[in-house]
Amino acid sequence: MNRIQLRIYEPPAEATEDVKPPEAEERWILPFSSSEKTTIISGRITPPAERARIIRENSCCPECSSCTVEPLELRDAILSPRNRQPIPGTATIVGFHCENCGTEWPVYELTSRRPG
Repeated sequence: MNRIQLRIYEPPAEATEDVKPPEAEERWILPFSSSEKTTIISGRITPPAERARIIRENSCCPECSSCTVEPLELRDAILSPRNRQPIPGTATIVGFHCENCGTEWPVYELTSRRPG
């Protein structure tokens, strides 16, 4: 695949005074494709150890005690720059869903409780 490289040239600081800065009409506007997706980072990135702890603490359903629980994630995973696919484990977990009984609960409900 051919890649176009953008090169920026800055003249040396001791440039002659007869060189005038380009006027507004002479500037080039480079169009960028609006169809390309941008990478959005949520700001709530969970460290891997904390993410594993949250998944472990919510591995059983509070209603039916089944272990067929899967995390519910936002669609804010970091995209790989190589193939634009989401990187596993980088999306924000907001809750959990039981495949057995269909119960859903938010992530903060069970992770805030500590066994006494």
